[in-house]
Amino acid sequence: MGANYHPFALLGGAGFRVDSDHLILDLNGSYDNGRKDNADAGDSTGYDRGLNGEMYFGIASGWSLGGGARWTEVFSGKQRESYWQPSFGGNKDFFTGSCRHENCQGEFSMRIGVDYFLSGTDKQNGSHGPRISFFLPSPSLKRRLFFRESLGIYAYHDTVTDATNPVLTRAQLANRSFNSFLELTLMYRF
Repeated sequence: MGANYHPFALLGGAGFRVDSDHLILDLNGSYDNGRKDNADAGDSTGYDRGLNGEMYFGIASGWSLGGGARWTEVFSGKQRESYWQPSFGGNKDFFTGSCRHENCQGEFSMRIGVDYFLSGTDKQNGSHGPRISFFLPSPSLKRRLFFRESLGIYAYHDTVTDATNPVLTRAQLANRSFNSFLELTLMYRF
């Protein structure tokens, strides 16, 4: 997981999704047991939880463009922070042959999407950057089982610990780093 977290965490979630020709709506919530390595000595508690909502509108070229917002709460030891981040981006479906609907058996399809998350209200770390998603098969097909791979690459600065101290705050804002995550998800549609 990086960013002083233990290497792995279990993540669970549920959501609501609409995939039509002109609208993609994705609403979901998640919880993981990610723990920070630098938590207070002897304290192994920690979690991340979040809500995410995105809406895309289909355009004539086959792309869907839109945006959304996510809320994240991070708790480690005695420290808790939460923030909102707006996003914008798009995605495109790719098909082989004439496959475009539910009855395409054995045809290859996929969706590739890129979203950019802004810092939003994350004043402590200013986390921002792109998330690249890859679906097999494309969720526009009315299948039950999907595989999703998401890769996020985020820039952030040191945690601002005392906003009333301008010298310390400038030093923390200047010390920038990058972090990435890879999320592999098996999804089942009811």
